Amino acid sequence: MQTLKNMKTILSILTLTLFLSSFAQAQTGSVKGVLKDKANAPLPYSNVAVYQSSDSSLLTGSVTDAEGQFKINVKYGNYYLKVSGVGFETYLSKSITVDANNPAVDFSTIRLEEDVQVMDAVEVKAMRPQVVVEADKMVVSVEGTAMAAGATAYEVLEKSPGVFVDQDGNIQLNGKSGVQVMIDGRRSYLSATDLQNMLQGMSADNIKTIEIINNPSAKYDAEGNAGIINITLKKNSMQGVNGSLNAGYRYNEMQNYNTGLQLNHKKGDWNSFVNADLSQRGRIRDAGFYREITQSNGVTTIFDQTGKEFVNRVIPSMRIGTDYDINDKQSVGVMLNVYGQDVYHDFNIDTDLDQGGNEFMINSDNQIEYQFLNTQGNLHYVHKLDTNGSKLTADLNYVKLINEGGSTFTNSYFQEANTEPNSVERLENENPFAYDIYSAQVDFEGKIFEKVKMEAGLKASHVVSDNEIEFFEVEDNQRTLDPNRSNHFVYTEQIFAGYSSFAGKLGEKMSYKVGLRAEQTYSEGESLTLNTINERNYFNLFPSFFLQHNVSEAYQVNYNYSRRIDRPNYSNLNPFIMYLDPYTWAQGNPYLRPQFTHSMSVTQTILGQYNLVLNYGLTSDFIAEVPLQNPEDGTTVFAQQNIDDQVNYSATAVVPFQPFKWWSINANLSVFHQEFTTFLSGNQVENNATSAFVRAGNTFMLPNDFKVELNGDYRSNTVWGLYAIGEQWGIDFAIKKSFMNKKLDASLNFTDIFRTRRFEGNSNFNGNVNEISQYFGQQSVGFSIRYSFSKGEEFKARQRNTNLDELNRAGG
Repeated sequence: MQTLKNMKTILSILTLTLFLSSFAQAQTGSVKGVLKDKANAPLPYSNVAVYQSSDSSLLTGSVTDAEGQFKINVKYGNYYLKVSGVGFETYLSKSITVDANNPAVDFSTIRLEEDVQVMDAVEVKAMRPQVVVEADKMVVSVEGTAMAAGATAYEVLEKSPGVFVDQDGNIQLNGKSGVQVMIDGRRSYLSATDLQNMLQGMSADNIKTIEIINNPSAKYDAEGNAGIINITLKKNSMQGVNGSLNAGYRYNEMQNYNTGLQLNHKKGDWNSFVNADLSQRGRIRDAGFYREITQSNGVTTIFDQTGKEFVNRVIPSMRIGTDYDINDKQSVGVMLNVYGQDVYHDFNIDTDLDQGGNEFMINSDNQIEYQFLNTQGNLHYVHKLDTNGSKLTADLNYVKLINEGGSTFTNSYFQEANTEPNSVERLENENPFAYDIYSAQVDFEGKIFEKVKMEAGLKASHVVSDNEIEFFEVEDNQRTLDPNRSNHFVYTEQIFAGYSSFAGKLGEKMSYKVGLRAEQTYSEGESLTLNTINERNYFNLFPSFFLQHNVSEAYQVNYNYSRRIDRPNYSNLNPFIMYLDPYTWAQGNPYLRPQFTHSMSVTQTILGQYNLVLNYGLTSDFIAEVPLQNPEDGTTVFAQQNIDDQVNYSATAVVPFQPFKWWSINANLSVFHQEFTTFLSGNQVENNATSAFVRAGNTFMLPNDFKVELNGDYRSNTVWGLYAIGEQWGIDFAIKKSFMNKKLDASLNFTDIFRTRRFEGNSNFNGNVNEISQYFGQQSVGFSIRYSFSKGEEFKARQRNTNLDELNRAGG
């Protein structure tokens, strides 16, 4: 009965919103003008976008015709224009009013200034800011940077403001975990490990921007307590055939290469693309582990471990899609993304073990081989309901993930000073798993009561995870199944969601956006081996609120609030044991609860370019890795548990400045305070610290089409769960040169020049010590080239307002 009420609540949100939209009847006016350069020549095929003055949201847009003219129909309201053309500075108009007294606004002639500066007879292109803070997000520009050439999406992402990657590959934002990573506005649905693998196989050359959204609106899934990172890929806007070829090589103690093809074709109503990449990505890990465990009989066991890991991945990927304009108001698109990995791990660990003065050594050689395939399909439909920004979109998504492979563990036991092992233990496992993910959603945007913008939508998703591990003891080449370390786990989850939001203006200087999202979750985790079933059924509301105050032309402030959720990863709910060495393993927890976060932020913009972002987050039932040490046998289990609370305060300053026309600096500083509280063995444990994270990026535009980038970052001591984490810093350098009229780019980059990005962490509870020191082979040198080609002309749209809107739609 309660479930029925929850479903009614979700439907009521959408029904109320759609009912209000029936009042969206308003009279129509227009804006028009002609675009010219300083020589009075018309500028054809340039973008003209219409933004609402109330909240700076995009309403609609068009392109100028062959004579540089434009005319756009709009409802009565207050707007401003943003005009851009290749090679020219962007033009922003003053606010205009379209009403009964002034239904047709004529801009007459708009003249654009060339985006070129002359300095000592050397032509220097104007440099755009690498980091731009907008009302609801921070946008990091990646396209065209020397650091991105030959790099992976993962490497570029971990260099973004406020982003930190922990020892397990989990992405943190401003000191908080639970980041939802999206690609072109679509969820990845991957675990931290699988997401890391996918981003490491994605070329950064295909990325346009990275959007960091601390407090997402109700339109976005509530998943991700730290916010959303949206990776926006490059899109084609050229008529005819165009694209690029790229190749690169990198050395980081292993041989790495990558090669790729990007091909776009636009003709008439069709716009199609193919992106194909093949790469070999290697990574080393130098690791050290130290543990002290005091057993119940008073004997202290000491583990002193050193390890070296080599990981090699061969990664083919292909992304193919097409969009078709059915008519002036409707378009449909389909996209298929196929991504695979053939992976080999070799992790060799030497353990010096001291048990009350009895010393011996264990050599563990762990080898993992698997093949991974990720297939994603999307069908997208857009229907523009009028010429004033009202539209209906629909998406169908299917994701299939398959993993086939296994591991071999060989443990050799040595007594002190012996060169030959006393005994050798060999273990093997096979760990196939598969995910099937289905989702469907429909979204509506429009206006009600003339001045209020409304968004509403429904979404449903269904996930099936099938994970099986069979563990074997091997003796005389005969495998014997170990049922205590084998498990078959099936997890299913359904989420039904509905949302609505309303945005408008409060007076001349203030605007707002308020939203509510409702999500109903059903889940079932079944261990076929243990014959146990854990079911969950919970309903939650997620409000969000945004207030923007334009205090003056020199000072604006935004206030944001949202409630977020982080559901446990599918693999973390699996109760099976993941073997690491004879005294160490990891284990899932089927009783993990979701964690919930109240997140608030205040963003201040000074003089249009300097930004200070203040954040506060309170997370209940925080999920963290807890090292559980058994004093009876000296073993350690790394378990995922709900600790009580996490409190996070942070402040991020974004300060771009340009000492000279040829030198620009993007600096950002984050200061954050974290508090973790939990109970272990009946005792309250608190861990807290105030930390700082600073990153500065320097770009130098030099003569003869040389571009140099020098980036540095530093993170002070911090805490995470029960761990204290040491400071870390690094320096990167890259140089890029263009040839053949800028069709050919060559880049050389050096990453972590001084080999200083080492992870250091430790915990100490009741005299039980756990220390970790790891370096993941960030130090590297790489070279890459990219050749761009085009057989066509600049995009000349038909006289309609769909294309610009399509390029900016959130759902892709």
